[in-house]
Amino acid sequence: MILMIISIIWAIYIFFKESDGQGWGLLVAFALIGFAVVFFIVDLLLKKFVKNWKKILLIESGIVFLLFGWYQYQNRPLIFELPKNFSKDYVTVIYNVDNQKEFGINAFTWRKKLKVPEDGIILTSSGISENLPQTDFKTFEGEYFNSNKNQKMFIELTASEFEQNGNKYKFRTWRIGEGEFMVSTSKDYDKYKSELKKIFVKKASR
Repeated sequence: MILMIISIIWAIYIFFKESDGQGWGLLVAFALIGFAVVFFIVDLLLKKFVKNWKKILLIESGIVFLLFGWYQYQNRPLIFELPKNFSKDYVTVIYNVDNQKEFGINAFTWRKKLKVPEDGIILTSSGISENLPQTDFKTFEGEYFNSNKNQKMFIELTASEFEQNGNKYKFRTWRIGEGEFMVSTSKDYDKYKSELKKIFVKKASR
C-alpha cells in the first residue's frame, strides 16, 4: 500500500512537471499508475488468501526487496570521472586494444568507476559489449552531469569503428558540455573521428 501511494504521488508530480504534454516523463507517469494498480491488487489478494498478518508482512517485504534489487541491478552505473579542469568536448572509449587494461565488468559488477585521461580517450582490451546499463559522468570535484543541480550535460553519440594496420577498433563516444541544451552535428563528429584515429596511433604506440 505504501508503494501504491508513492507511485500515485510520483505520477501526479510528473504530470504537473510535464504539463505541456511533451517528453518521456508522461510515459513514466502512466507506468507508475499501472504499478500502483498492480500493488493494490496484490495487496487485496494477499489479504484475501493469507489470514496471518505476519505472513502478509513477510511476503510483501520480500516482494519489495525483489523489486528494489531488480531496479538497482537494471541501473548499475559505469561512472567516468573527469580530471581537474577537463577542457575536451568528447570522451571516447576504444575497445579491443591489445596490451591495455580490461574493465573487469561482469554480471556481478554493481558499479564501475573509470578515470578519464587528459585527452579524453580511454583504451581498453575489453569488448564493446562489456558495459553496464547506465552511464554517468562526474567532475573531479564530484559533481554529476545531467543533474538538476547544475547545467552540465552529456549525450552518447552513435558508436562507430575505424581500421588501423588491418585491425578494426570499435569505439563509443560521449559529447559533454554545459548549458540548457546541447547539439552535436554530424559534421563536428566526423571531424572528431578523423582526429581520434591520429591520437589513437600515438597512444597505442607508447
